[in-house]
Amino acid sequence: MSFKHCIITRFNVHINPTPYDFRLSDVWLAERFELFSTFCLPSVAGQECQDFTWLVLFDEQTPAKFKRIVASLQKYKNFVPLFCNDFPSIMPRVRHYITETLAEYEYCLTTRLDNDDALSNRFVAVLHNVVNTMLAAKDPPPPELYINFPNGLQFNRGALYDFFDLTNAFVSLLERNKPPHTVFWVDHPAIYEVAPVAQIETRPLFLQTVHGGNVYNYIRGELLENKEILAEFNLGL
Repeated sequence: MSFKHCIITRFNVHINPTPYDFRLSDVWLAERFELFSTFCLPSVAGQECQDFTWLVLFDEQTPAKFKRIVASLQKYKNFVPLFCNDFPSIMPRVRHYITETLAEYEYCLTTRLDNDDALSNRFVAVLHNVVNTMLAAKDPPPPELYINFPNGLQFNRGALYDFFDLTNAFVSLLERNKPPHTVFWVDHPAIYEVAPVAQIETRPLFLQTVHGGNVYNYIRGELLENKEILAEFNLGL
């Protein structure tokens, strides 16, 4: 059995019906592109396994000078920008794009990634190994299954913290639906309400940045003195 994998990043589209026009401002976008180029982009481009498509969602009203930056990022072949309209149209656009590329695949795998966070360079390889093992088993996985790596890191002003979260913002959804729900079927704290969740214990595979622009994130782990593991995240620090 085969699967198609998409990492999905909502860059500056509205994440709920409430308008947040600051996401189109020069100040917010400049700061966010700096975080993106420091943490998110190099960690995705540095994945040991590159067998995925990276859908990055932008508001159609993004100023032209920032759209030129987006265009330049397409030199990385896995980077696919999708420019979206109002909130109700965003996920239908994503599902349509994925469905158009799913014809030869039985399963869809989607992973959630915020634009200021990072993945270990082994994240995709480990995830694919988990999925391939499930698909090769005698009993197939359920029609919808969330896959979560609970062990990760938090980064704040050079300090590194361990981080354990059973419903974190780096979760993936494996499903047979066409069109797929995608990993944004529900917000990540609610994944247990709609589908089974497989918790996979590993070395830390994700890094969440905590900074002044966060809405919900705050330091929850213990300070780590040894930062050698950062080398596994290919950050542009």
